[in-house]
Amino acid sequence: MLAALLRALLIQLSAALLVFYFVAPLAQPVLWCGLQAVLALLLASLLRQRGMARWLHAVAGPLVLAALWLALPPWVYLLAFVLTYAVSRNAITERVPLYLSSRESTEVLAAWLPQGARVLDLGSGDGRVVLRLAQLRPDVQVAGVENAMLPWLWSYCRFVLSGRPANARLYYGNFWQQDWAQYDVIHAFLSPAPMEKVWQYFLNKCHTNSWLISNTFTINTEEPAQRLPLGGILQKELLIWRHPHGTS
Repeated sequence: MLAALLRALLIQLSAALLVFYFVAPLAQPVLWCGLQAVLALLLASLLRQRGMARWLHAVAGPLVLAALWLALPPWVYLLAFVLTYAVSRNAITERVPLYLSSRESTEVLAAWLPQGARVLDLGSGDGRVVLRLAQLRPDVQVAGVENAMLPWLWSYCRFVLSGRPANARLYYGNFWQQDWAQYDVIHAFLSPAPMEKVWQYFLNKCHTNSWLISNTFTINTEEPAQRLPLGGILQKELLIWRHPHGTS
């Protein structure tokens, strides 16, 4: 986590200093801010920052300038920090942004699931995968775990509004602390960062006839047993691994 924060700070400071060499920020604040945003985006790309992280670097400078221009009171910054942490704490602690599974990926997953499977959704976000699977496949038991407060609260509201389906469960907590051995299928839509750790947990914690399914993000050291194509720009396929000690 510390390394990620230092890298982000380095990108912003480097972009600011490079632009300062050519444009005085007090004399031309809008031009300086625009160039700083472009350079921050380029540096983030060069350092292989992924997806949303690149654009967060690009908008950081303009947001700071806007906040200074508006002369916002201190409590606004505190509120913004609290809300950001409540929504995106995993981006800081696990390098996992809040990705939301597409409707297509959930329907493809529902069609693939074995009869009567017990499914664990890692980082269930707003609960869309859990609730949709529970609706499409009444024969399966689906549980989701989320430790970002606001997405979990929203998912629980959706759970209540959908009539509290008996085959769906939504837990607030850390999925690393769950008992993965209870489940036949582990589903993840996380980021590249934790996938090796997910694989090791899968090997060590799951029973020998279980499956691991990842939306888009692969495990570099392991070739998936199946690939189910998706039509999305960002969500391209479901990758499926069978536990290596399982039976065919």
